[in-house]
Amino acid sequence: MTIGQLEWQHQFLVYGLLLAIVCIAIGWWIGHRERVRLTRLVNAKFRTLASLAQNKPLDEKLTDICTLIEDQIGNAMCSVMLVDPNKGVLNAATALSLPDEFTQALQGLPIADGVGACGTAAYRRIPVVVEDMTRDARFDAFKDLIEAHNLRACWSYPVMSPTNKNVIGTFAVYFNKARKPCLRELDLIQRSRDLVALVIDQHNDRIQRERSEQHNRSLFSYNPETVFTLDRDGNFMSLNRAGSDLIGYDELEILGQHYEIVVPEYERAKTRTHFEVALSGKPQRYEIKIFDRKGAMHHLDITNMPIIINGEITGVHGIAKDVTAAKRNESQLALLERSVESSTNGLIISDANKSGYPIIYVNPAFKEITGYHDDTKIIGRSCNFLQGEGTDPAAVQKIRDGLSRREEVRVTIRNYRKDGTPFWNDLIISPVRDGGEKVTHFIGLLSDITERVTRQEELEYLAKHDVLTHLPNRNALEECLAKCLAQDGAGDPCEVAVLFIDLDGFKPINDSLGHAVGDRILVETAERLKAQMAPEDLLARFGGDEFVAVVTSTRDREAVSGLAMKLLYQFHQPYRFDELEVSLSATIGIADNSAVFNHPLELIQRADVAMYEAKRRGGSSYHWYSTDLDAGMQHQIELRTQLQEAIQAEQFELFYQPIVDQHGQPRAVEALIRWRHPEKGYISPGEFIPLAEATGQIIAIADWVFRQACHDTKALLGAGLETISVNFSPLQFYRDDFIQDVKDVMTEFGIERDQLVVEITENVFMRDSHNMIALLHKLRDLGLGLSIDDFGTGFASLSYLNQLPVDGLKIDQSFIHNVDSTKRNSAITRGVLAIASELDIRTVAEGVETEAERDYVVEHGCKLMQGYLFCHPKPLAEVLQWIEKQQVHV
Repeated sequence: MTIGQLEWQHQFLVYGLLLAIVCIAIGWWIGHRERVRLTRLVNAKFRTLASLAQNKPLDEKLTDICTLIEDQIGNAMCSVMLVDPNKGVLNAATALSLPDEFTQALQGLPIADGVGACGTAAYRRIPVVVEDMTRDARFDAFKDLIEAHNLRACWSYPVMSPTNKNVIGTFAVYFNKARKPCLRELDLIQRSRDLVALVIDQHNDRIQRERSEQHNRSLFSYNPETVFTLDRDGNFMSLNRAGSDLIGYDELEILGQHYEIVVPEYERAKTRTHFEVALSGKPQRYEIKIFDRKGAMHHLDITNMPIIINGEITGVHGIAKDVTAAKRNESQLALLERSVESSTNGLIISDANKSGYPIIYVNPAFKEITGYHDDTKIIGRSCNFLQGEGTDPAAVQKIRDGLSRREEVRVTIRNYRKDGTPFWNDLIISPVRDGGEKVTHFIGLLSDITERVTRQEELEYLAKHDVLTHLPNRNALEECLAKCLAQDGAGDPCEVAVLFIDLDGFKPINDSLGHAVGDRILVETAERLKAQMAPEDLLARFGGDEFVAVVTSTRDREAVSGLAMKLLYQFHQPYRFDELEVSLSATIGIADNSAVFNHPLELIQRADVAMYEAKRRGGSSYHWYSTDLDAGMQHQIELRTQLQEAIQAEQFELFYQPIVDQHGQPRAVEALIRWRHPEKGYISPGEFIPLAEATGQIIAIADWVFRQACHDTKALLGAGLETISVNFSPLQFYRDDFIQDVKDVMTEFGIERDQLVVEITENVFMRDSHNMIALLHKLRDLGLGLSIDDFGTGFASLSYLNQLPVDGLKIDQSFIHNVDSTKRNSAITRGVLAIASELDIRTVAEGVETEAERDYVVEHGCKLMQGYLFCHPKPLAEVLQWIEKQQVHV
């Protein structure tokens, strides 16, 4: 029986049953397909997460994500493109199902508005969903490519970095048919896009960490400059390959060795000072010369930095740049400097074809320099947002002109950071052209040179100002004086007066109370004097305790004299420092341009001459220069300046004059200083020693003589001599560190007891004889012999002879001259020899020039002599030859 033969009620039940079966079948099929889809989705997500956990290569991770999308969206073809931050373009990282020819054609896709879906999405930072690419103007440039590969729809999403929100790529889905995404597909794509962002960001972080680690390792091992570390004792803890190549020692050979193994003796004190300052926590930079293992000299630029671990300085890190070649070639040094500066450049790219030249990209260095870290505050803005109130309009106009002419521009301009602080920017703007001649972009390279400009300003300031008093220095003084006198010659007559101000008795105060007190006196003196000067006048520190004022505010000679009196009055009030009170006076010399002169500096010299005349008349007053002043005083001033230059340039030499016995055999020598002037030749000690004593310059000279004599002692003793005599200046005894300095020099050169004899004059006892005698005992304790020089010509010779720990005395040559025929000389000489014999003190007759004089002193008991009869003072090499010759003739 057929269904049609059934009653309608039964037919309805049968058809209903069949319809239910069909619905159940369809529902089961739909559920089965969804379960399969979900299973595939879970498996795809599992593969993607597994690839993340297994740290697969980036392209494999991205391929797994693309596979997930293509599994879930029918006929989808996925691609991921990454941003090239250096070029500002997109490059395909993976394209699972897209043709290779298509992906290759999109490599280097510009990030710009209107460049397809991906270029536009990356530029505008929003999704770009295109249902039909053939009908979208943004794909006009790609029509042939789209038709060739039968592509219609494209959905592109920008991929943003989770950390800094920068665009790092695009995630796109292509279809062969025109279509729009449904809500499920949109949600899936957006989730996948976020996963892509996470994958790329993790990849970039890993790459950055690896690069950073490799960079840190390479910074030491492969640094082309020498890099080393020292412990607190100065011993090498590490040395890189460049350092080994430089000094010629392998790292294992040098480890544990002191850095002085490669530092020459004359550089060690300087190096030690900088090393100790670095250990105190202050970075140091200095230059020294070293010698490598083969003896080759290298000129190094050293940077020392403290190594701080857990707040404790454990050693010193050093970088040594071999600048030997740079010293010979300044152009190479300039090139190196530019290369170093370029390493800190910021980069900015702007669109050359839009109004205001909006910024489309900046690099991290730009953000660090400017303080603008948020791209939204930079991208799309005109570059002039860095300008401010202090920006030079001329520099701005130069930039505008270069941009309008499409030419390269370089300018130094004052810009402003985000927080409002100014910085100096060394800016280079270059045009970027397309394949033809059209300029599409501008690239700006900027360097923060604020530190360099500030340093230059500081150097310019220091070049013309005294560090202690902050007054203009000698350079600024000479420049000001020359300018004033130039105006005088070019325009109306201009009266210029120069006041040379010298503090009376400052040096003893400085020596006795210390340089700290002396410096405070100089600073307060500068303040007192400055307060009395007119604003248009100049007060400068000339040097030491000398000040010079250039007065142009008045043409009245009486007014200048009045100013001098006001300046002298400033010294009527004592200087008070805590509980210390110091009284001081000054002397002023004045000169003006009313008399003819050849050079502006002559006014300062004339004022100096006038000042010395005022001192000669008692000091604490002023005196005007006149042409009848002693011409010899001018010579003394010039000689004093030249003497200071001689000390700094070490123009001195040490000669030695033998001391012989009665048989003419050399027993000792006396060290005598000679000044070899580069233009005038040898200058007599009788001319410059008294001047050095008067100015205090004798301290530095005497220290140099003692050190040089100690240096030569070994050679002289090796020639058979018994002792070497060295002269000390009375001024040395007033220094607090005198005894310690002598001890340090003796230790440095290995001087043993009784090898050196110190000769002192009786002037040592002119002041505080009790303390001077105590100092002589300390010198004797150091192992030095003591002898009184020029005996009989000084202060209270006999009254102190029995109190002094002396080994000998020298009879002054004024008594030895014609001693055989002059009764007074012979009587004094016999008396001294008799006293010395009774006290068992060795005597030396100095200035013996004739055989009669020699025979007389020998006859009366003098066993040692010194004079031209035997030998003139000679340099070390020549005196050694003379000694050897005398010993041959024994």
